[in-house]
Amino acid sequence: MKKPMIKNVAITLKPNSTPDFYHLLPNLCTWLIRRKRTVIFRAEDKERIQKFFKQKIPEGFQFLEEKKFHNEPDIMLSLGGDGTLIGVCRRINSKIPVLGINLGRLGFITEFNKHEYFDLLGDILEGKYEVTQKLLYHVCVKRKGKIQFKDYFFNDAVLGKTDIARMIYLRAESHDEHIYNLAGDGIIVSSPMGSTAYSMAAGGPIVHPEVKALILTPICPHSLNHRPFVVPDSFPIKFKIIPPHHTAVTLTLDGQVAVAVDDQDEVVINESRPKKVFLIKNPSRLFFQTLKDKFISEK
Repeated sequence: MKKPMIKNVAITLKPNSTPDFYHLLPNLCTWLIRRKRTVIFRAEDKERIQKFFKQKIPEGFQFLEEKKFHNEPDIMLSLGGDGTLIGVCRRINSKIPVLGINLGRLGFITEFNKHEYFDLLGDILEGKYEVTQKLLYHVCVKRKGKIQFKDYFFNDAVLGKTDIARMIYLRAESHDEHIYNLAGDGIIVSSPMGSTAYSMAAGGPIVHPEVKALILTPICPHSLNHRPFVVPDSFPIKFKIIPPHHTAVTLTLDGQVAVAVDDQDEVVINESRPKKVFLIKNPSRLFFQTLKDKFISEK
């Protein structure tokens, strides 16, 4: 189904500049401006942008503050790796489609590489594209019933030890039913999209992104009985630190946001509705082929 024509194009850049920006970005922006599109960047990126354009910023650019940048464009282009795209998804207005362009090494989530997206961009701007819906899951930290912190994750939420060579002790439950007490380095709660990231490295299963589930993967558990669990993604999951506890614990979301947790806190995942994001699909990209290309050596 054809979508409305896209006029306002926002571009997110990976935090660390790459040589690709010096030729890719000027070519992309010139192409967009010639087609009467408004190009939008974050205000905090203005100094970086000047370097890529040799200090002369073309007409037709807008620089918006963070909130407007993630709420006002018709489309968001993410130039970077999977981390850049994940950061965009956690902040973007759910109604805005996101085009992930991989400039990094692996690029499992980003649908397009830097050589192929340009051939389809003209059609995309005319509204000729399909999207895939992905979910971000809600996390909050409560202390005596009061919310201390809340956010979303795309790939995973990790409760892990902060100190070196110390185990942490966690109680996991769902719907007031005890799952297990875990002693080890921590636990990963992963979405299906994140199942090929940290969870897989820790021994968790690869889960197809269309499966509606969350994966609980212990990190170096101090028991042979603690194995990864796959649970419906409608289940709320609660973690408590088991006292007495003398090791610092950190909650990390997508490897990008970190908050300290102590033994007075409860970490609750999936208590609220998940947030939806819409990623523009690459028609030539298939899940199992991508797995083989990225992770499995074919013989």
